[in-house]
Amino acid sequence: MVTDSPFRTFSKKLLLGLGVLAPFCLTGCEPSNVETVTFEPNRVYAYRLKLQNELESESGKDLMQQPLVDAQDLLKDWFGTPDAPKLPKLIQDEYQELISIDGLKMASGPAPLSKDPSDHGLYRQLCVNCHGETGNGRGTTAASQNPYPRDFRMGLFKFKSTPRNAKPTREDIMKSLTKGLAGSQMPLFDKLKPEQLNALIDYVIYLSMRGEVERELLKTAAFELELDSKDGKPAERLYDRKAADKKMLEEQLDGATEKLTTIADAWTRASDQVQEFEPPDDVQVDGLTESIDPKKLEESIARGKSLFVGGVAACSKCHGESGKGDGKQVPDYDDWTKDFANQQWGVPPTDVDALRPILAIGAMKPQPILPRNLAEGKFRGGFEPLDVFRRIRFGIAGSPMPAAALSKSADEAGLTDADIWHLVNFVRSLSKSN
Repeated sequence: MVTDSPFRTFSKKLLLGLGVLAPFCLTGCEPSNVETVTFEPNRVYAYRLKLQNELESESGKDLMQQPLVDAQDLLKDWFGTPDAPKLPKLIQDEYQELISIDGLKMASGPAPLSKDPSDHGLYRQLCVNCHGETGNGRGTTAASQNPYPRDFRMGLFKFKSTPRNAKPTREDIMKSLTKGLAGSQMPLFDKLKPEQLNALIDYVIYLSMRGEVERELLKTAAFELELDSKDGKPAERLYDRKAADKKMLEEQLDGATEKLTTIADAWTRASDQVQEFEPPDDVQVDGLTESIDPKKLEESIARGKSLFVGGVAACSKCHGESGKGDGKQVPDYDDWTKDFANQQWGVPPTDVDALRPILAIGAMKPQPILPRNLAEGKFRGGFEPLDVFRRIRFGIAGSPMPAAALSKSADEAGLTDADIWHLVNFVRSLSKSN
């Protein structure tokens, strides 16, 4: 039987007493006779940290197991359960525009009995079969899909109007919901009411924030365990301290709150990081320029093709010279796969034996990322000129698609914004010519 560590016992009392951390319940208290649906712990990330930091005692005990359990106590205090979600008071007080309480109420809880979406259970009705209860991308239909549904817990989102390392805006998530992702099994939800769409956005941000906080808690645990091991201490578990050491426990909680603030700040800054781009006067862009000179457009497409197959943009290495995704680049994997399958800690994505134990606890079988067949015209991030421009300029977060190597002028190595617009014209012309 697992007993409460001092951290777990103390945190249950302290969290409700500290004003900055006190959570509130959004959907009311759960009846005692109803089985509670819980969030699945991130065992895959804990296992990766165990391997990466060599966290195993002399007796063979996995030192990450207790911190994994401890983290769930804190997460439940802060974020509640899928049926009764909570938010830390910090979020409610200082980040009021980030997540709507009414939106969480509408998205959370059991799916409605009717087939039509209603005022509750939207996520479980529309999203959970692919993205999973925890937002881990491991719903009941996930294993049969390529690409896999998104795992929200890393805080990475591919298709957005912000730079590669920034969070998406609410409008970016709304676009994915209402337009779907072409070439994937992500449908479009264009029949939902605005308040229902916004509720799903609230819940996606909620799941992503909760998942990132969990990862940070586990990362901190692994770091402290590694330090203890190097100091020769019996680091059987992170929080095996004296309960009377109140100051140390408060410092641990303050550290977790600081991480929560950092994550929330990243989300609130997203709208300020949106960048708009316009082609220079001497570059005409099909679908953007009002009056197109066919000769100038043809010249732009030709220039884009030379960049596409040339050594600076080097798009053809992956996408092939005709843009059909048949380049000669060695197959690569996305960041969600590299997060657990990595040669660095002895789990190469092609090593069946090394993968077996981590697949058994919830990891998805590695799938090589296939370069987009641009000639099909199925662009997951959108086919509009600005959409394609952003994909080239910023790259695609979490994927092998890199950001463009930029130069400030035509005299320097790299691509100018004008070059990228020429690439946009060429890329969009590929599907129109087929």
